[in-house]
Amino acid sequence: MSAIYLTITCRLPAGAEEQLAGALERWPVLGCQVESAGPDVEVTVFIEEQHAGSVPVVCEGLVALGASDLGTGHFAEQDWLAEYRRHATPRTIGSLFWVDPHPESPTPPPPERVHLVVEPRQAFGSGSHESTQLVLLMLEDLPIAGWRVLDVGTGSGILALAARALGAKWVAAFDIDAEAVCIAHQTVAVQPQNLPVALFAGSTAALDTRPLFDLILANLIPAEADPLLDDVRALLVPRGLLLLSGLMADQRAASEAELARHGFTVVKARELEEWVGLVCTAGVRKDRPDPAPAQ
Repeated sequence: MSAIYLTITCRLPAGAEEQLAGALERWPVLGCQVESAGPDVEVTVFIEEQHAGSVPVVCEGLVALGASDLGTGHFAEQDWLAEYRRHATPRTIGSLFWVDPHPESPTPPPPERVHLVVEPRQAFGSGSHESTQLVLLMLEDLPIAGWRVLDVGTGSGILALAARALGAKWVAAFDIDAEAVCIAHQTVAVQPQNLPVALFAGSTAALDTRPLFDLILANLIPAEADPLLDDVRALLVPRGLLLLSGLMADQRAASEAELARHGFTVVKARELEEWVGLVCTAGVRKDRPDPAPAQ
């Protein structure tokens, strides 16, 4: 039998999304779904039935963040996910990618499109969010054939698969969420073409700094990305690239300053809706020589 949950829905100004993330840590909620809606975001907060008494507190907190169109309801977990999958359709992203949500009945892509099959799951990264799309768009502009790539916080595995499909010679990906890594394994297995990715559950601490990477992908909010910047830089070849997404436009200046503090230079920025993606290069480290180019 499907579990029944309570929901609180509202619209928030897009600029309040970061404050929402902090507030959710204080509230007894299961999670939150956020979708773009012009200058606003549509928010759905999920609460277990036994915590029904917290609904007024959460509503008051949302109002304090500028919420409008506040409403409450309930849903069966399996029902909403099945309904979402039923209505999901393949989408083009950029000039190269065709993201297909139906592994059991994939739709052939248009000519010259890279076919990625990513079923909508609870792990982040089905290709619908602007921050994921930004990384895909930035990947299109890079000659990554033959490169060694690392995907930090892989979620569904979509970005690691995209890098492999564009010709990366070796791709590793990890997530601290073991369930996300299981889902990423399943996503790799259903691809129409063979796109091997080395996946593991853990953090940067599990990686030896000797297998250096030419490119690192990180679709993470600043609170998650900033503590990893030293590790990321140590894993990059000199002048290697970091593609960083998960930033809102008003966070860009602070993120660029933090990147500079850790030895990165932003060489390109790209915006989509209220989100920003950055292409960063790592400076030459004096404690080790340039390695041989990737073969």
